[in-house]
Amino acid sequence: MFDQLKDLVSQLREVSSRINVDVIDGKSAAELVRISEDARRLIDGLRTSAIGRVGTTEAWRVGGSKNSAEWVALHTGTPLYEAQAVVILAGQLRHLPQTVEAMSAGKISTAQAVEVARGATAEPHAEERLLNLAKSSTVRTLRDEASRVIAAATDEASRHKRIHKNRCLKTWTDQDGAFNLKAQMTVANGALVMAALTPFQDEIFKQARKSGEYATPEAYAADALLALCDAKTANTTKTSRPNAVINIRVDIDALKRGHTEHGEVCEIAGVGPVPVATAKEYLGEAFLKLLIIDGTDIRTIAHMGRAIPAKLRTAVEERDRVCQVPTCDMTVGLEIDHIKPFSEGGSASLENLVRLCRRHHLQKTHDGYRLVKTHAGDRATEASGDTSEIRWAWRAPPDT
Repeated sequence: MFDQLKDLVSQLREVSSRINVDVIDGKSAAELVRISEDARRLIDGLRTSAIGRVGTTEAWRVGGSKNSAEWVALHTGTPLYEAQAVVILAGQLRHLPQTVEAMSAGKISTAQAVEVARGATAEPHAEERLLNLAKSSTVRTLRDEASRVIAAATDEASRHKRIHKNRCLKTWTDQDGAFNLKAQMTVANGALVMAALTPFQDEIFKQARKSGEYATPEAYAADALLALCDAKTANTTKTSRPNAVINIRVDIDALKRGHTEHGEVCEIAGVGPVPVATAKEYLGEAFLKLLIIDGTDIRTIAHMGRAIPAKLRTAVEERDRVCQVPTCDMTVGLEIDHIKPFSEGGSASLENLVRLCRRHHLQKTHDGYRLVKTHAGDRATEASGDTSEIRWAWRAPPDT
Protein backbone atom coordinates (compact mmCIF):
# COMPACT_ATOMS: atom_id res chain seq x y z
CA MET A 1 0.00 0.00 0.00
CA PHE A 2 2.75 2.44 0.96
CA ASP A 3 4.71 1.45 -2.15
CA GLN A 4 1.71 2.40 -4.27
CA LEU A 5 1.48 5.78 -2.57
CA LYS A 6 5.19 6.39 -3.08
CA ASP A 7 4.81 5.48 -6.77
CA LEU A 8 1.90 7.92 -7.10
CA VAL A 9 3.94 10.68 -5.47
CA SER A 10 6.81 9.97 -7.87
CA GLN A 11 4.42 10.10 -10.83
CA LEU A 12 2.91 13.35 -9.57
CA ARG A 13 6.35 14.87 -9.16
CA GLU A 14 7.33 13.80 -12.69
CA VAL A 15 4.11 15.13 -14.27
CA SER A 16 4.40 18.41 -12.35
CA SER A 17 7.93 18.94 -13.62
CA ARG A 18 6.66 18.78 -17.22
CA ILE A 19 3.98 21.46 -16.76
CA ASN A 20 5.14 24.95 -17.71
CA VAL A 21 2.59 27.16 -16.02
CA ASP A 22 3.93 30.28 -17.76
CA VAL A 23 2.75 29.10 -21.20
CA ILE A 24 -0.73 27.71 -20.45
CA ASP A 25 -3.84 29.84 -21.00
CA GLY A 26 -6.08 31.18 -18.27
CA LYS A 27 -8.72 28.45 -18.65
CA SER A 28 -6.09 25.73 -18.30
CA ALA A 29 -4.60 27.51 -15.29
CA ALA A 30 -8.03 27.56 -13.61
CA GLU A 31 -8.46 23.85 -14.30
CA LEU A 32 -4.99 23.19 -12.86
CA VAL A 33 -6.01 25.01 -9.67
CA ARG A 34 -9.10 22.78 -9.35
CA ILE A 35 -7.10 19.60 -9.91
CA SER A 36 -4.41 20.71 -7.46
CA GLU A 37 -7.06 21.54 -4.84
CA ASP A 38 -8.61 18.05 -5.20
CA ALA A 39 -5.19 16.48 -4.69
CA ARG A 40 -4.36 18.75 -1.77
CA ARG A 41 -7.59 17.94 0.04
CA LEU A 42 -7.04 14.20 -0.31
CA ILE A 43 -3.46 14.45 0.94
CA ASP A 44 -4.46 16.78 3.80
CA GLY A 45 -7.11 14.31 4.94
CA LEU A 46 -4.65 11.42 4.86
CA ARG A 47 -1.95 13.47 6.57
CA THR A 48 -4.26 14.64 9.36
CA SER A 49 -5.45 11.09 10.08
CA ALA A 50 -1.86 9.86 10.14
CA ILE A 51 -0.84 12.62 12.56
CA GLY A 52 -3.71 11.55 14.81
CA ARG A 53 -2.42 8.00 14.73
CA VAL A 54 1.10 9.15 15.59
CA GLY A 55 -0.42 10.83 18.64
CA THR A 56 -2.51 7.89 19.85
CA THR A 57 0.35 5.39 19.43
CA GLU A 58 2.85 7.87 20.96
CA ALA A 59 5.19 7.28 18.03
CA TRP A 60 6.31 10.88 18.53
CA ARG A 61 8.39 9.77 21.52
CA VAL A 62 10.93 8.20 19.16
CA GLY A 63 13.65 10.78 18.63
CA GLY A 64 13.12 12.65 21.87
CA SER A 65 10.26 15.01 20.99
CA LYS A 66 8.43 16.25 24.07
CA ASN A 67 4.96 16.03 22.48
CA SER A 68 3.12 15.23 19.27
CA ALA A 69 3.06 18.84 18.02
CA GLU A 70 6.83 19.21 18.36
CA TRP A 71 7.29 15.95 16.43
CA VAL A 72 5.02 17.18 13.63
CA ALA A 73 6.81 20.53 13.43
CA LEU A 74 10.18 18.79 13.26
CA HIS A 75 9.22 16.23 10.59
CA THR A 76 7.08 18.48 8.37
CA GLY A 77 9.01 21.73 8.54
CA THR A 78 5.97 23.70 9.73
CA PRO A 79 5.83 26.30 12.52
CA LEU A 80 4.93 24.93 15.94
CA TYR A 81 1.62 26.82 16.05
CA GLU A 82 0.52 25.18 12.78
CA ALA A 83 1.59 21.77 14.09
CA GLN A 84 -0.39 22.35 17.30
CA ALA A 85 -3.50 23.23 15.28
CA VAL A 86 -3.38 20.06 13.17
CA VAL A 87 -2.73 17.90 16.26
CA ILE A 88 -5.82 19.40 17.93
CA LEU A 89 -7.87 18.77 14.78
CA ALA A 90 -6.62 15.18 14.55
CA GLY A 91 -7.64 14.57 18.15
CA GLN A 92 -11.13 15.97 17.59
CA LEU A 93 -11.63 13.91 14.43
CA ARG A 94 -11.26 10.66 16.36
CA HIS A 95 -14.83 11.20 17.57
CA LEU A 96 -16.26 12.61 14.32
CA PRO A 97 -16.49 9.82 11.71
CA GLN A 98 -18.62 11.81 9.24
CA THR A 99 -16.09 14.63 9.18
CA VAL A 100 -13.23 12.15 8.73
CA GLU A 101 -15.09 10.58 5.81
CA ALA A 102 -15.77 13.97 4.18
CA MET A 103 -12.18 15.07 4.61
CA SER A 104 -10.74 11.77 3.35
CA ALA A 105 -12.98 11.97 0.27
CA GLY A 106 -11.79 15.52 -0.43
CA LYS A 107 -15.27 16.99 0.04
CA ILE A 108 -14.14 19.60 2.58
CA SER A 109 -10.90 21.51 3.08
CA THR A 110 -8.80 21.47 6.22
CA ALA A 111 -10.07 24.95 7.13
CA GLN A 112 -13.67 23.73 6.85
CA ALA A 113 -12.86 20.58 8.85
CA VAL A 114 -11.44 22.75 11.65
CA GLU A 115 -14.71 24.69 11.98
CA VAL A 116 -16.92 21.59 11.72
CA ALA A 117 -14.82 19.82 14.36
CA ARG A 118 -14.88 22.88 16.62
CA GLY A 119 -18.68 22.96 16.66
CA ALA A 120 -19.30 19.21 16.59
CA THR A 121 -16.92 18.61 19.49
CA ALA A 122 -19.17 20.78 21.65
CA GLU A 123 -22.40 19.40 20.16
CA PRO A 124 -22.00 16.06 18.30
CA HIS A 125 -25.55 16.24 16.89
CA ALA A 126 -24.55 19.35 14.92
CA GLU A 127 -21.89 17.52 12.87
CA GLU A 128 -24.10 16.65 9.90
CA ARG A 129 -25.66 20.12 9.78
CA LEU A 130 -22.25 21.81 9.81
CA LEU A 131 -20.98 19.49 7.08
CA ASN A 132 -23.97 20.38 4.89
CA LEU A 133 -23.34 24.07 5.51
CA ALA A 134 -19.67 23.63 4.53
CA LYS A 135 -20.74 22.49 1.05
CA SER A 136 -22.40 25.78 0.15
CA SER A 137 -20.95 28.54 2.33
CA THR A 138 -17.72 30.38 3.00
CA VAL A 139 -15.41 29.43 5.85
CA ARG A 140 -16.43 32.65 7.58
CA THR A 141 -20.12 31.68 7.55
CA LEU A 142 -19.23 28.20 8.77
CA ARG A 143 -17.11 29.66 11.57
CA ASP A 144 -19.98 31.89 12.71
CA GLU A 145 -22.38 28.93 12.80
CA ALA A 146 -19.86 26.80 14.70
CA SER A 147 -19.56 29.58 17.27
CA ARG A 148 -23.36 29.59 17.69
CA VAL A 149 -23.33 25.82 18.19
CA ILE A 150 -20.64 26.12 20.86
CA ALA A 151 -22.50 28.95 22.59
CA ALA A 152 -25.71 26.90 22.71
CA ALA A 153 -23.95 23.77 24.00
CA THR A 154 -21.92 25.37 26.80
CA ASP A 155 -22.70 27.47 29.85
CA GLU A 156 -22.58 31.04 28.57
CA ALA A 157 -21.67 32.67 31.88
CA SER A 158 -18.77 30.36 32.74
CA ARG A 159 -17.42 30.56 29.17
CA HIS A 160 -17.57 34.36 29.32
CA LYS A 161 -15.73 34.43 32.64
CA ARG A 162 -13.06 32.02 31.38
CA ILE A 163 -12.37 34.12 28.29
CA HIS A 164 -12.25 37.30 30.36
CA LYS A 165 -9.79 35.70 32.79
CA ASN A 166 -7.49 34.82 29.86
CA ARG A 167 -7.70 38.29 28.27
CA CYS A 168 -4.42 39.60 26.92
CA LEU A 169 -2.82 42.09 24.54
CA LYS A 170 0.64 41.36 23.12
CA THR A 171 2.89 43.49 20.96
CA TRP A 172 6.19 42.70 19.24
CA THR A 173 8.39 43.76 16.35
CA ASP A 174 8.98 41.04 13.77
CA GLN A 175 12.09 40.27 11.73
CA ASP A 176 11.10 42.76 9.03
CA GLY A 177 10.82 45.52 11.60
CA ALA A 178 6.99 45.63 11.49
CA PHE A 179 5.02 46.34 14.64
CA ASN A 180 2.56 43.53 15.48
CA LEU A 181 -0.37 43.54 17.87
CA LYS A 182 -2.49 40.60 19.04
CA ALA A 183 -5.34 40.76 21.54
CA GLN A 184 -7.81 38.35 23.11
CA MET A 185 -10.91 39.36 25.05
CA THR A 186 -14.60 38.58 25.41
CA VAL A 187 -16.91 39.06 22.45
CA ALA A 188 -18.72 41.84 24.29
CA ASN A 189 -15.53 43.83 24.85
CA GLY A 190 -14.39 43.08 21.32
CA ALA A 191 -17.67 44.49 20.04
CA LEU A 192 -16.98 47.77 21.85
CA VAL A 193 -13.55 47.93 20.21
CA MET A 194 -15.05 47.30 16.77
CA ALA A 195 -17.87 49.78 17.38
CA ALA A 196 -15.23 52.44 18.07
CA LEU A 197 -13.13 51.48 15.03
CA THR A 198 -15.89 50.95 12.46
CA PRO A 199 -16.86 54.62 11.91
CA PHE A 200 -13.21 55.47 11.24
CA GLN A 201 -12.81 52.44 9.00
CA ASP A 202 -15.91 53.34 6.98
CA GLU A 203 -14.73 56.93 6.54
CA ILE A 204 -11.26 55.81 5.45
CA PHE A 205 -12.84 53.38 2.99
CA LYS A 206 -15.02 56.14 1.49
CA GLN A 207 -12.06 58.47 1.09
CA ALA A 208 -10.00 55.72 -0.53
CA ARG A 209 -12.82 54.92 -2.94
CA LYS A 210 -13.08 58.56 -3.99
CA SER A 211 -9.36 58.76 -4.65
CA GLY A 212 -9.25 55.42 -6.46
CA GLU A 213 -6.72 53.96 -4.01
CA TYR A 214 -7.90 50.58 -2.79
CA ALA A 215 -6.56 48.40 0.01
CA THR A 216 -7.71 45.38 2.01
CA PRO A 217 -10.25 45.61 4.87
CA GLU A 218 -7.42 44.64 7.22
CA ALA A 219 -5.39 47.63 6.02
CA TYR A 220 -8.35 49.96 6.59
CA ALA A 221 -8.77 48.50 10.09
CA ALA A 222 -5.12 49.27 10.88
CA ASP A 223 -5.59 52.83 9.62
CA ALA A 224 -8.76 53.12 11.72
CA LEU A 225 -6.89 52.09 14.89
CA LEU A 226 -4.30 54.77 14.25
CA ALA A 227 -7.03 57.35 13.54
CA LEU A 228 -8.79 56.43 16.79
CA CYS A 229 -5.54 56.91 18.73
CA ASP A 230 -4.94 60.26 17.02
CA ALA A 231 -8.47 61.38 17.88
CA LYS A 232 -8.01 60.38 21.51
CA THR A 233 -4.71 62.23 21.66
CA ALA A 234 -6.29 65.35 20.20
CA ASN A 235 -9.30 64.94 22.51
CA THR A 236 -11.67 65.26 19.55
CA THR A 237 -13.29 61.85 19.68
CA LYS A 238 -16.81 63.12 20.35
CA THR A 239 -16.81 65.46 17.38
CA SER A 240 -14.81 63.34 14.91
CA ARG A 241 -17.01 60.28 14.76
CA PRO A 242 -20.63 59.23 15.36
CA ASN A 243 -21.76 57.41 18.47
CA ALA A 244 -20.79 53.76 18.75
CA VAL A 245 -23.55 51.44 17.57
CA ILE A 246 -23.75 47.76 18.46
CA ASN A 247 -26.41 45.50 16.93
CA ILE A 248 -27.54 42.70 19.22
CA ARG A 249 -29.74 39.78 18.18
CA VAL A 250 -31.57 38.10 21.05
CA ASP A 251 -34.60 35.84 21.30
CA ILE A 252 -37.34 37.53 23.27
CA ASP A 253 -37.78 34.47 25.52
CA ALA A 254 -34.05 34.40 26.29
CA LEU A 255 -34.13 38.10 27.12
CA LYS A 256 -37.00 37.58 29.57
CA ARG A 257 -35.46 34.44 31.06
CA GLY A 258 -31.96 35.86 31.43
CA HIS A 259 -30.12 33.12 29.52
CA THR A 260 -30.38 31.21 26.25
CA GLU A 261 -31.56 27.67 25.79
CA HIS A 262 -31.01 25.26 22.90
CA GLY A 263 -31.83 26.87 19.56
CA GLU A 264 -31.95 30.43 20.91
CA VAL A 265 -29.45 33.17 20.19
CA CYS A 266 -27.99 36.19 21.90
CA GLU A 267 -25.17 37.58 19.81
CA ILE A 268 -23.54 40.79 18.71
CA ALA A 269 -23.93 41.06 14.96
CA GLY A 270 -20.72 40.38 13.11
CA VAL A 271 -18.80 39.52 16.28
CA GLY A 272 -20.31 36.50 18.03
CA PRO A 273 -22.42 35.09 20.89
CA VAL A 274 -22.59 36.83 24.27
CA PRO A 275 -24.39 35.98 27.53
CA VAL A 276 -27.82 37.59 27.89
CA ALA A 277 -26.70 39.14 31.18
CA THR A 278 -23.78 40.81 29.39
CA ALA A 279 -26.06 42.19 26.69
CA LYS A 280 -28.26 43.74 29.38
CA GLU A 281 -25.23 45.26 31.12
CA TYR A 282 -24.15 46.96 27.90
CA LEU A 283 -27.51 48.61 27.32
CA GLY A 284 -26.23 51.65 29.18
CA GLU A 285 -22.73 51.57 27.70
CA ALA A 286 -23.53 52.26 24.05
CA PHE A 287 -26.52 52.92 21.85
CA LEU A 288 -27.79 49.44 21.03
CA LYS A 289 -30.08 48.58 18.15
CA LEU A 290 -31.77 45.70 19.93
CA LEU A 291 -33.12 43.35 17.28
CA ILE A 292 -35.49 41.21 19.30
CA ILE A 293 -36.49 38.10 17.41
CA ASP A 294 -40.27 37.62 17.50
CA GLY A 295 -40.62 41.38 17.95
CA THR A 296 -41.59 43.67 15.06
CA ASP A 297 -42.45 41.61 11.98
CA ILE A 298 -39.90 43.05 9.57
CA ARG A 299 -41.54 41.12 6.72
CA THR A 300 -44.52 43.47 6.83
CA ILE A 301 -42.39 46.55 6.19
CA ALA A 302 -42.20 47.50 2.51
CA HIS A 303 -41.71 50.73 0.58
CA MET A 304 -42.22 51.29 -3.12
CA GLY A 305 -39.74 54.17 -3.28
CA ARG A 306 -35.96 54.05 -3.10
CA ALA A 307 -36.00 55.06 0.58
CA ILE A 308 -35.50 52.21 3.04
CA PRO A 309 -37.28 52.51 6.42
CA ALA A 310 -34.89 52.59 9.40
CA LYS A 311 -36.11 49.31 10.96
CA LEU A 312 -35.85 47.53 7.64
CA ARG A 313 -32.35 48.90 7.01
CA THR A 314 -31.23 47.69 10.43
CA ALA A 315 -32.66 44.21 9.74
CA VAL A 316 -30.92 43.96 6.36
CA GLU A 317 -27.59 45.19 7.77
CA GLU A 318 -27.78 42.70 10.63
CA ARG A 319 -28.85 39.80 8.42
CA ASP A 320 -26.29 40.39 5.66
CA ARG A 321 -23.09 40.96 7.59
CA VAL A 322 -20.91 40.07 4.61
CA CYS A 323 -21.38 40.47 0.86
CA GLN A 324 -24.02 37.91 -0.10
CA VAL A 325 -22.26 36.75 -3.26
CA PRO A 326 -21.04 33.20 -2.47
CA THR A 327 -17.32 33.02 -1.55
CA CYS A 328 -17.08 36.82 -1.04
CA ASP A 329 -16.21 37.71 2.57
CA MET A 330 -16.07 41.50 2.17
CA THR A 331 -17.49 43.26 5.24
CA VAL A 332 -16.41 46.87 4.67
CA GLY A 333 -18.35 49.34 2.54
CA LEU A 334 -21.33 47.07 1.85
CA GLU A 335 -24.19 48.60 -0.13
CA ILE A 336 -27.88 47.67 -0.07
CA ASP A 337 -29.19 46.50 -3.46
CA HIS A 338 -32.67 45.72 -4.77
CA ILE A 339 -32.65 42.10 -6.02
CA LYS A 340 -35.43 43.00 -8.42
CA PRO A 341 -34.33 46.49 -9.54
CA PHE A 342 -36.32 49.48 -8.38
CA SER A 343 -36.68 50.51 -12.04
CA GLU A 344 -38.53 47.24 -12.69
CA GLY A 345 -40.93 47.68 -9.79
CA GLY A 346 -38.85 46.05 -7.06
CA SER A 347 -39.91 47.14 -3.59
CA ALA A 348 -37.83 47.99 -0.56
CA SER A 349 -38.70 44.86 1.42
CA LEU A 350 -36.69 42.31 3.38
CA GLU A 351 -37.19 39.70 0.65
CA ASN A 352 -36.02 42.06 -2.11
CA LEU A 353 -33.04 43.70 -0.40
CA VAL A 354 -29.54 42.34 -0.08
CA ARG A 355 -26.13 43.73 0.84
CA LEU A 356 -23.28 43.49 -1.68
CA CYS A 357 -19.74 44.81 -1.78
CA ARG A 358 -19.20 47.68 -4.20
CA ARG A 359 -17.52 45.50 -6.86
CA HIS A 360 -20.38 42.99 -7.01
CA HIS A 361 -22.97 45.78 -6.74
CA LEU A 362 -21.48 47.44 -9.82
CA GLN A 363 -21.35 44.12 -11.69
CA LYS A 364 -25.00 43.49 -10.92
CA THR A 365 -26.12 47.03 -11.83
CA HIS A 366 -24.07 47.59 -15.00
CA ASP A 367 -22.61 44.28 -16.24
CA GLY A 368 -25.62 41.96 -16.25
CA TYR A 369 -24.70 39.76 -13.29
CA ARG A 370 -27.56 38.36 -11.21
CA LEU A 371 -27.98 37.13 -7.65
CA VAL A 372 -30.36 34.17 -7.66
CA LYS A 373 -31.85 32.48 -4.60
CA THR A 374 -31.42 28.73 -5.19
CA HIS A 375 -32.79 27.64 -1.81
CA ALA A 376 -34.68 29.59 0.83
CA GLY A 377 -35.43 28.93 4.46
CA ASP A 378 -38.94 29.35 5.78
CA ARG A 379 -40.31 32.86 6.28
CA ALA A 380 -39.73 32.84 10.02
CA THR A 381 -36.10 31.84 9.47
CA GLU A 382 -35.49 34.65 7.00
CA ALA A 383 -37.25 37.21 9.18
CA SER A 384 -35.11 36.23 12.17
CA GLY A 385 -31.96 37.00 10.21
CA ASP A 386 -30.74 33.39 10.12
CA THR A 387 -29.31 32.98 6.62
CA SER A 388 -27.84 29.52 7.17
CA GLU A 389 -30.70 27.94 5.20
CA ILE A 390 -30.64 30.53 2.38
CA ARG A 391 -28.58 29.69 -0.71
CA TRP A 392 -27.48 32.20 -3.32
CA ALA A 393 -25.94 31.72 -6.75
CA TRP A 394 -24.01 34.41 -8.64
CA ARG A 395 -24.96 34.21 -12.33
CA ALA A 396 -22.78 35.76 -15.01
CA PRO A 397 -24.26 37.31 -18.18
CA PRO A 398 -24.97 34.76 -20.94
CA ASP A 399 -22.16 36.09 -23.13
CA THR A 400 -19.50 35.70 -20.41
